Amino acid sequence: MGAGIPTTALYIMLVSVAQPALAQLGIPPIASHMFVLYYGVVAEITPPVCTSAYAAAAIANSNPFRTGLSAFTLGLGKVVAPMAFVYAPVLLIVSSTGFDLWEFIYSATSCIIGVISLSTAVVGYWLVPMKAISRWVTGLAGLVFIAPSLQADALGLAMIAPIVIAQLAARRRVDAVAGQ
Repeated sequence: MGAGIPTTALYIMLVSVAQPALAQLGIPPIASHMFVLYYGVVAEITPPVCTSAYAAAAIANSNPFRTGLSAFTLGLGKVVAPMAFVYAPVLLIVSSTGFDLWEFIYSATSCIIGVISLSTAVVGYWLVPMKAISRWVTGLAGLVFIAPSLQADALGLAMIAPIVIAQLAARRRVDAVAGQ
């Protein structure tokens, strides 16, 4: 959705193009507006335009394309966060059935775990460095956590539990060696 134009103009353009399609899918108006606004803002770090990343590359005297890709990968959690607005409008403190504190806490926790999982997968480090397969599984689990439901969260937990256990065990070994 990046177009290299200011956020306000981009929001107006996206509201006229993308928001009606989201409304036809049954997404509440506030969730669809926040979705397009968020993606309008995220356009600053998404290739190929990523004007903020290109400006940062000019300041840092680095390769603009590599800087744009780095900005995108490091901001991956930010890119998928608007999906949570669509899957769980309660995160916007609105709901067709009224606000439910427990549903909000559950949805927020699920989405936070998803974003942390995605960020961990991108960086490749949690308690100790992660191997490639662990990074892929953690990234997939992060995507599963973004859509809060009991089935999805159970699947996400099943995917990430062995990695968390392995990370905790590896960290204990590192701490034991450092303590000697």
